[in-house]
Amino acid sequence: MRRVLLIFIDGLGMGDNDPAANPLVRFDPPYFRTLFGKPLVRDLGCVLSDNTCLVPTDASLGIPGLPQSATGQTAIFTGVNAPRHMGCHILGFPGPELAGIIAANGIMRELAAAGMSVTSANMYTTDYMELVARRKRRHSVTTLTILGAGAPLRSLAEMAAGEAVYQDITNEMLPRFGVEGVPPVSPAEAGRRLASLAARHRFTMFEYFQTDRQGHKNDWTEAAKIVATLDGFLTAVHEAAKDILVLITSDHGNFEDFTTKTHTLNPVPTILFGPGCREAAAAIRRLTDIKPAIVAYLKEGEEND
Repeated sequence: MRRVLLIFIDGLGMGDNDPAANPLVRFDPPYFRTLFGKPLVRDLGCVLSDNTCLVPTDASLGIPGLPQSATGQTAIFTGVNAPRHMGCHILGFPGPELAGIIAANGIMRELAAAGMSVTSANMYTTDYMELVARRKRRHSVTTLTILGAGAPLRSLAEMAAGEAVYQDITNEMLPRFGVEGVPPVSPAEAGRRLASLAARHRFTMFEYFQTDRQGHKNDWTEAAKIVATLDGFLTAVHEAAKDILVLITSDHGNFEDFTTKTHTLNPVPTILFGPGCREAAAAIRRLTDIKPAIVAYLKEGEEND
């Protein structure tokens, strides 16, 4: 039975091979070097093999201006060219029109309607929905994708059982949001938890957005921590995700270029490993290709079972 794990890393582009500008070069995480023989940079180009693939993926989608989160993420999770539909790239959180696109076309909704088990690994604080009702929080594209499928949001109970991963991976940020008593976990343990969840569902997704936050701040000290966290996390996922097709992708560039505090026009990496990775990679060139590639892979598996 085919299974897919989609790891969405916000604001991760393929930039220059320049340690003065690119944290992925300065801190050179072993994970990417092991996969590709060098840091995750633009001149790697496309890498296709039976074990691991890398597709530099267009985030601009034919629309002028810098790619942004609301439209880019909508494109990933729906397959709809949201920037073209809206006439521009839209930052931040989706408004009513993008929310309608997500409700109608979200990947989790489509897969759930086809009878497949779907889930998000992300943990939400217990007061999240109350904060949204009070307009202290807004639903992101990923949250609307989960809710549109009728899937529950994982919370503290799931975290206590080792059945959820917080957005910062290690739980270290939880006290900032008034959540005490949740033990920190290592990036490797979080990666193993994510792989374990993915082994029990046809489609699992996880969102990490600290890359985008620090890309806007250009904080090299925090960037070093982020690179180390992602390295441990992705290495563990890679080792533990047996017989699962894993896709790692992003919505726009940012973290790869500390010469600017804005997003970039760089392609984003779509990294694939696991069974069928070359087949899935061959169908991806733009953000809008990611959802259809995943759906086709899973539905073809249904037909062949």
